[in-house]
Amino acid sequence: MNVFVEPLRARFGGLVADMSPRDRALFLGLVLFAYLGVLGVAAWGGNALLRDVQSRIATKQAALTRLEAMEGEYVANSAKVVEIEASMRANGKQDFTAYAEKAAQKTGVATNLKAVREKGSTTEGNLIEKTYTVDLEKVTLGQLTDFLFEVEANGYPLRVRTARLKTSGPAGQRLLGASFEVATYKLDESEAPAAEGGAN
Repeated sequence: MNVFVEPLRARFGGLVADMSPRDRALFLGLVLFAYLGVLGVAAWGGNALLRDVQSRIATKQAALTRLEAMEGEYVANSAKVVEIEASMRANGKQDFTAYAEKAAQKTGVATNLKAVREKGSTTEGNLIEKTYTVDLEKVTLGQLTDFLFEVEANGYPLRVRTARLKTSGPAGQRLLGASFEVATYKLDESEAPAAEGGAN
């Protein structure tokens, strides 16, 4: 290393020695200014590079946080789907008409349950949706709410879509008539045994 440095140092020393004190001061000032400029550019470039790296890290950390949140939602939703499917399998063999009649008997409105009629059925994928109309007549508000609670709170996969109410009787003794549209859900697993048989 000294083989290269010593000749340069000697040449630089000789160059400076030939200068007047004023020129030497100017030259050394320029060299110092250039050196500081190089250091400044290097520091600015280093800071810019550091800011860029920090920005990239922050972006990747934000993306990782979003992915972790999505993974958590996926796991939670998957568990919910399994729970819903288990409930649908447990209740899938029970006819809704019989289920509604049992709820009416339990809440004391069996004689007020005038009809449970199936309106239609649709299948999407492995999900069967059946729509029913449920008609009640001459029930009190308490009886109506008890019946609805019994229907909805026992795990049967259903959703009350619409309700129409009408009142009858004198003031103070009002009774209600109600007509509900109820959608029930069931898994269509009819193709599973065939698929297993085909595998054999």
